[in-house]
Amino acid sequence: MLNCKQASQLASRAMDERLPFWKNASLKLHLLLCRSCSKFTQQLIFLRKASRNSKDFQNFQLSDKAKQRISKTLNDKQIP
Repeated sequence: MLNCKQASQLASRAMDERLPFWKNASLKLHLLLCRSCSKFTQQLIFLRKASRNSKDFQNFQLSDKAKQRISKTLNDKQIP
């Protein structure tokens, strides 16, 4: 069973990538049982929609250096 920290990290990752079946199933189960994580996930979805509807979103691009830094951080903090 996931703890809340693991669930929030997986919920965030699920916004950008498809999770493996068992991680996705574990996340869904946790969200069914945990109101706080469920609300957190709903907030992530809301923020993503709001940012995508922003006029500035269409002109936004990360620099290559920022992309590399984000990728390195995500790879260093992979959830087992």
